[in-house]
Amino acid sequence: MAQSTPHGTSWQGSLRDLARIINTIRRSHAFGRLTLRNTVRLGVAHLYFHSGKLVHVVSSRGDATASLDDLRDWARAIVRFERGISVSDTNVGANEEHERLLDDVIAHLQLFGVVSRLEAPPKPRVIESHLIITPQAEQLITPWEWQLLVEGTRRISLAVAHLVGSGEALRVLRDILDDCSSAFPALSGLQIASSGYLQVSRTSQLYRAPRGELLEGFAALFATCQHFCSPIIGEEDAHKLIIQALNDIGSDLVSLGVFQVDKQLLSNN
Repeated sequence: MAQSTPHGTSWQGSLRDLARIINTIRRSHAFGRLTLRNTVRLGVAHLYFHSGKLVHVVSSRGDATASLDDLRDWARAIVRFERGISVSDTNVGANEEHERLLDDVIAHLQLFGVVSRLEAPPKPRVIESHLIITPQAEQLITPWEWQLLVEGTRRISLAVAHLVGSGEALRVLRDILDDCSSAFPALSGLQIASSGYLQVSRTSQLYRAPRGELLEGFAALFATCQHFCSPIIGEEDAHKLIIQALNDIGSDLVSLGVFQVDKQLLSNN
């Protein structure tokens, strides 16, 4: 049963502000209810936070997982966080997977420009000292980068399916992923679903995999898919096919280092 304390302050805005509002909730370890009200179609979702952690989700779409997944298709909404509204019988530990799913949903919406990305924190000043520099911990993949890689894989799978049919494309892509997983163990927890989307079979492994190893693995995956298309339509047209398939996310994938535009190959004609 939800309870409210009087005079609770709130943060509010549009769907574009979702990442900022949730970041504020987490940083301030806030207690309360975040309400998202769809302004395009009928839909309301209530996300309850306890000490900055997501502990309960209520909507007309079913359980917490289904409710969060539904947010991926939202385009516009009013977002409001009311502090002091809680839900009884919360179990923070049982909702860690939902926390990660919420991050994936936000990254997905950021990828398509629905939710604004958070501004990067200012870089620390460099101060001369006599301290010995020690190696930093391995950097991990961010939720936004993961969604970018997932969407890139899906688009490439559709391009391959356009050439050889969906059934053959699925078989080829799974074989390619198996080969890449052998060379890059960071990919071993991934599978390709019949929809062309990547699925994570071992979530804990993905969240521990070093970012560099994952990016190297995806670079090999994308390059191998292009190589598969080359004997069918030619090397140049295969490269163009991948570029066209990636479309608006191509430049971001180039920035990640998992795809390269071969200008020399494209300038042959």
